[in-house]
Amino acid sequence: MDPYCKWCYGTSDHIMQLFNALEGKLPFEVIPAGMLAGEFVQKQTPENAFAIKRSNATIAKETGKLFGKAYESSLQEKEMVLDSEIPSRAIIACRLTTPQLTLHFAHEVLNARFHEGKDLNERTVYLDICERLGIDKQTFFQHFSSDEAQEHTRQAFLFAEKYAEHYPTLIYEENGEMDVLTEGYSPYSLIELRLSKLLKRKNTNV
Repeated sequence: MDPYCKWCYGTSDHIMQLFNALEGKLPFEVIPAGMLAGEFVQKQTPENAFAIKRSNATIAKETGKLFGKAYESSLQEKEMVLDSEIPSRAIIACRLTTPQLTLHFAHEVLNARFHEGKDLNERTVYLDICERLGIDKQTFFQHFSSDEAQEHTRQAFLFAEKYAEHYPTLIYEENGEMDVLTEGYSPYSLIELRLSKLLKRKNTNV
């Protein structure tokens, strides 16, 4: 997934539903993708707002996930920098601090951007998420600023580049073998069906 991927936001409730259904049965790992990192960092401008809103309407119609009014208002803000590295590193910092909450944290990051209209460059966004999820803020920000988190983030981007062509991508991994379940948006029933067939093929009792 990527923190600036609108389809990831549209699919996020389905991923959380799958996580809740399989909690304690299968481990989940969030891989931030770096969609707008490095040379692909963008600047949001008000001139792009109309096209973005049209795209949002298509995603909302397909997924049933509505974009927040605060987010649509934020599209008028001038020169907001969209850099995936910062929110991706925050997700990695959560993994290093409280790995069991990483998916919840990523879910909150998507909501912060696409529902609440927050600027994901701001430290206060992650402070608020830590408070909501009960994550120790001091430990989190120590990891967030560390060389370790930067390296883990870089490795996550490389993994995503190798295994995912579209976001979100759901991959089942067992003994180093990767099976792609979905790429892009899929309804929950399809995700559940594909996973069920895959587990039966692998004779995995879940």
